[in-house]
Amino acid sequence: MGELKHGFGAAKMNKDADERTVPNGEYRDALNIQIVTSDGSDVGTMQTLLGNTKINADLFTATLSSEAKCVGSVADEKNNKIYYFVKDDSNHTDYIFEYTIDGGGSLKTIVVDKYKVNVVTSLGSFSNFTYPNVRSFVISDNDAANVRPGMNVVGVFSLVVPVTLSSNVKTVRLQRHVDASGNATPNWEVFMDDFSDANVFYNPPYSYYSNPGLDLILLADRVLNFNNLVTGINIIDETIYWTDGDTEPKKINIKHVQTDITGLYHTKFLVEDNNNIPVQFIPANRIDFRQNPDYLKEEHITVIKKSPLHPPTLLFSKTSDFRFTNGVASTLTSSTTNYFVDSNGDTLEIGSVKTVSFLSLPDYRVGDKILLRRDNDFAINLELTDYELVVELLEYDNSTGEAKVKISFMSNDLPGNTFGTNEVFFSMLQQEKPLYEFKFPRFAYRYKYQDEQYSPYSPFSEPAFLPGEFLYKPKDGYNIGMVNTLRSVYVMDFLPDQDTLPKDIIAVDVVYKESNSNNVYIVQTIEYGDEEWVAEGSSINTFNSGYARTKGALLITSEMVKAAVASNQLLRPWDNVPRTAKAQDMVGNRIVYANYKQNYNLN
Repeated sequence: MGELKHGFGAAKMNKDADERTVPNGEYRDALNIQIVTSDGSDVGTMQTLLGNTKINADLFTATLSSEAKCVGSVADEKNNKIYYFVKDDSNHTDYIFEYTIDGGGSLKTIVVDKYKVNVVTSLGSFSNFTYPNVRSFVISDNDAANVRPGMNVVGVFSLVVPVTLSSNVKTVRLQRHVDASGNATPNWEVFMDDFSDANVFYNPPYSYYSNPGLDLILLADRVLNFNNLVTGINIIDETIYWTDGDTEPKKINIKHVQTDITGLYHTKFLVEDNNNIPVQFIPANRIDFRQNPDYLKEEHITVIKKSPLHPPTLLFSKTSDFRFTNGVASTLTSSTTNYFVDSNGDTLEIGSVKTVSFLSLPDYRVGDKILLRRDNDFAINLELTDYELVVELLEYDNSTGEAKVKISFMSNDLPGNTFGTNEVFFSMLQQEKPLYEFKFPRFAYRYKYQDEQYSPYSPFSEPAFLPGEFLYKPKDGYNIGMVNTLRSVYVMDFLPDQDTLPKDIIAVDVVYKESNSNNVYIVQTIEYGDEEWVAEGSSINTFNSGYARTKGALLITSEMVKAAVASNQLLRPWDNVPRTAKAQDMVGNRIVYANYKQNYNLN
C-alpha cells in the first residue's frame, strides 16, 4: 500500500483558512520548527529546531569569581564560535572569551584586561629607603606578572590602616632583582617616578621596619571598560566591533593579541612583521622599540586611529644628487685661461682632451658633464641653456682646480680659430631636466595600520618650488624665473618620536598633489625596516648642510608615482567616529552608528 506524505514546500503558516481547507504545502500552526528549503530530497520537510546547549560552567570557574557578569556576546557563524564579553569586578578584570562549538566545546581566553593589582613587597625590599629618595621596591615573580610600566601606585593597604597617596606615582620599569652580592634572584624590582609621598615607605607604621611587607595598590588605565551592557556587536572575519554607549567604539583583531594560557595575566599586543606574521615579543632589553613587550592599551583597539597632525618637512636642491643643498650653489662660476685650440691655433675637435684650470673650486667630480660659455649670462640664467661647449671631467684636483677634460660637444655657431689668449669661459654643472618644471606640487603622508586601515592625510606641505633668478627674455616672452628648477627634494619628518609612534603602524604612504588638480598620488610606500624609515636623531649622510635631525626621509629625484589614491579617499580630512554610540550595525561593508554623541563643548 502506498505511503502518503505531506510536504510544506510553501513554508507558510495559514491561520485564516479552515483547518479542513488548508492548501497543500501550508500549515495551520507550529512551534519550534523549521522548513527545509534546500534542493535535496528533504526539501519541504518539517524539522525540529535545535535548542540551546548549556556550556560547562567549570570552564570559567578557574578564571572568574562568583560576581562575574556577561555584558555581551556575538556568534561567529562562519567559524562556529561564540565570543563572550565578561566583567569581573571582584577580580578587577575584564575578559573576552572565545567558545568553540565543534569538538564538544572548548573555551579560550582572548583578552585579559587586569586594571587593578595588589602586590606585597618583600621584607626590607626598598632599594633606597632614605626619604625622600625611595624609588623602587621588590615583589615576587608571581606578583610581577601583572605589574607593567605606567601603572599608578595609588595607595598602601598595610596591616594597620589603608593609606591613599596624594601624588600621581607611576611605575616606570621592571627588572630582575639583584641581591647585595650581585646575583639575580627570582624576584623583580619595580622602579617608580620621583614623588613626594615616599615617607609612607619609610616612616612607621607603614615602612618595612614595622611590617613584613607593604600591600601596594597599583591601578592601570582600563582597556575594555566593561561597565555597562554592550549594545552593539558585529564580527567580520577575525575582527570584532562593539559599542556600549558609555565609552568610545572599539574593535579588536583576534590574531593581534597574545594572552597567557592560564588567562590570569594582562594581554599583550602583537605587531605583524613584514610577512604579516604576528611578532612574538622578546625581552625588553632590546633597543628595537617594535620588538619590546607592549601591553594592550585602549589606543590599540579604538575604532578611530591616530592620524598625522603635522606636514612633512621639505629640503630642496637644484642638483639631482643633492650636491648643493642651498640651491644657489649649482650656479657656480669659474673660468679657465687655457685655450681650446691646438698648436696650430685651430679649434679642437670633439673627443679631444685638454688640461684646464678652474679659478674657483666648485664641487665638481670625475665623470661630470660641464657646460661652458664665453659670456657671463648664465650667472643670471641658472639653467645656462645657450652653452657653447660640453666637456667631460676625466681628472680633477679640487684643491688646485686643475682638471683634464674631454670635449663632448661644440656648438656649430663657434667660428673656427677664434679662441684667443684672453678667452674666459664660465662653467656650470650639467643637470637633468628639472622636476615639476611647470607645477606646484605639495607633499603629505598617511599611516597604514596592520589591520589594513589607513589614516587621513597629514596637512600638505609648502609647495615644492625652487624658482630661478628673474630673467626676462624678449624672444621667449616670459620670465624664466617662474620656472621650477627643482631637481631633487627630501620629504622628511613623517614619523613621530618613537615613544609616541603607534606600534601597529606598518607603513607610511608619502603622497603628493598638484595645485591645479584634486587627484592625490602615492609617491612611495615606506615600510618598517626600509632605508627611508629613519629613526629620530639619525643623519642623512648625503646632506652637505649637516641636517642631522629627521624622523623619516625620502629622496625624490623623478616624477614617477606608484599609484593614484582611491577616489573615495581623496577628500578625507578626518575620520568621523562618534565619541559614544548606543547602537551599531553593518550596512554593506561599513560600520554604522546610531544614537551617538559627537563633538565637544568649547569654552
